[in-house]
Amino acid sequence: MPGFAKPSPAERINISAEKAAINEHFRERRVPASTRDRLLLCSWNIANLGDHDRPGAALEICAHLLRRFDLIAVQEVKEDARDFQSIVERMGSSFDFVMSDTAGNNERLAFVYRTGKVELGQLFGELALPARRFPKRTVRVPYRKSRQDRVQTFRDMRFEPFDRNPFIGNFRCHNIDLTLVNCHLYYGAKANSSTEKDRKKYARRVLELYALARWADDYAESPHTYDPDVVLLGDMNVPAMHEQDPAYDALTDFGWQPQRFGTIAGGMTNIRNSKTYDQVVFAPGDAESRVRQSGVFDFDNAVMKSRWRRLLREHEGNTRKASTAFFKYIQFYYSDHRLIWMQLDAS
Repeated sequence: MPGFAKPSPAERINISAEKAAINEHFRERRVPASTRDRLLLCSWNIANLGDHDRPGAALEICAHLLRRFDLIAVQEVKEDARDFQSIVERMGSSFDFVMSDTAGNNERLAFVYRTGKVELGQLFGELALPARRFPKRTVRVPYRKSRQDRVQTFRDMRFEPFDRNPFIGNFRCHNIDLTLVNCHLYYGAKANSSTEKDRKKYARRVLELYALARWADDYAESPHTYDPDVVLLGDMNVPAMHEQDPAYDALTDFGWQPQRFGTIAGGMTNIRNSKTYDQVVFAPGDAESRVRQSGVFDFDNAVMKSRWRRLLREHEGNTRKASTAFFKYIQFYYSDHRLIWMQLDAS
């Protein structure tokens, strides 16, 4: 997507006040601090990172958010990676990163890790399926027309190569090894689209999810696998976590179940509180059994409180209009996605 437009008037970020508000929100949401025998895993799509002009203060707040965690998957790092590098530098000398080259939409995928706690394994690379392993699948896409619920069926639709190849990285923390598959899957168009062309784009999204799930299942079961403790995470563009949604159905087709993030923000991972785009999915086994806590961190309910109050006054208490204006600030300075996180036992 293109960079978000800068809202007017511009926000003057009070760094100390924002950090204090975030710290309090971490406590309210019971996000634990980093400890020796627990691994804090996080994923965040920092939308259009490098495509629009975030001020240094916004990058500092992004760094403050991420510094809470030990191992982070980041999506939407753009070709110009300077803002991303600045965030990691602001996190401090105890953090480092690895990233992929650009793919679809000029995006990179990256991992940030706490160097004194997390070690790099020996497996890193992009997931690219050979043509002989491209799956076919009949995809049914729901939509409405003339006030009626309908379904369009795309029979034996063949997978196209990933628009943005998932980025695989192996990491070790004390007694736990993980192979993380950092994903930003194809969006295309909404399921409930008015044109067949857009419904077919949604079907392509479904096929990417199916191909990823099938690969992960085969990989975890293979005797030649480097590490069977596979974790799929990132922005998978799954709109809703129920079987009636074709994207969710494709992701779970091989029995792998996404983590559910409880009642915080209703489990919704976008700032509009309506979608479950961001996911973490474990291979059944040791790593999954180590999960102790998980959640969505709705930072958007902590930051820019003075801006929110001004917008409410400007819109005479109309929360819907104020929210629409507020979202423009949050997505420009930070992101339109929330962070998802989990704590794993590393002892």
